[in-house]
Amino acid sequence: MRWLVGLFLGGLAVAFGSTEPALGQSGYDRLGSARAAGLGYASAALTSAMGVHANPAGSALRERRGVSFFARQSFGLSALRYGSAAGVWPARWGAVSGGASTFGGGGYREVHYSLGYARALQPGTTRSVYVGLLGRYYHTRIDGYGGAGAMGVHLGVLLPLLPTLYLGAHATNVNAPALADGEPLPQTLAVGLQYRVRPSVRVVGDVFKDLSFPASVRGGLEVRPLSTLALRAGITSAPVRFTGGVGLRLGRLHAHVAAEQHNTLGWSPSAALEVHW
Repeated sequence: MRWLVGLFLGGLAVAFGSTEPALGQSGYDRLGSARAAGLGYASAALTSAMGVHANPAGSALRERRGVSFFARQSFGLSALRYGSAAGVWPARWGAVSGGASTFGGGGYREVHYSLGYARALQPGTTRSVYVGLLGRYYHTRIDGYGGAGAMGVHLGVLLPLLPTLYLGAHATNVNAPALADGEPLPQTLAVGLQYRVRPSVRVVGDVFKDLSFPASVRGGLEVRPLSTLALRAGITSAPVRFTGGVGLRLGRLHAHVAAEQHNTLGWSPSAALEVHW
């Protein structure tokens, strides 16, 4: 019964003014990671993002291999627990990324498997354009009703406009996959900017659109008072939600924690651990 309670509370988020999908792992495509969560989910142009839901073009910018683990529990409910593991392997010919994620509990479960490729292109100029392609297999199972699967295709691009300014775009499920007739998976598009005010200060902003819902605006600020410490704050519209987070760098180990506050349903904490080498 817990998963039924979780789905019911997710529906309340819509009833109390939310204009975005409240539940379903497909909705987590816009979250990215605990770092992105602390920045109001503005991750389309976040050049150093990791995880199965980051802009797939970002892998092309990575110079080191890495693995990441991410967990989130919406509104403190175990039925709305999400977890993922991902890795990226950069090489001269491009970067390969992959990962798996799971959402739900009890009688409802979603599982995804992702595999992506990204590389830098120089289309007749000295400026590189970073592009990424990711395939994701979705599988959903409900006790008593069976399961269904579908394959989605995601695209991403990152363009350096200036040494301190990046433009990013991330589109999900561009092939319009569906788990069943009349049940298409969400198709989303996020377009955003990342601006480094100085090496220790970063500002990000996105416009996010799910084809089935009104557009929302997201923004975030990251400040590094120390080389090992990052402080983050963010806001997202439709409905208005505030987020915050902290990041630590301890050599090859990076740790991130974040929390989102929903006026009606409460807090949603998340945490991530990354290892780079």
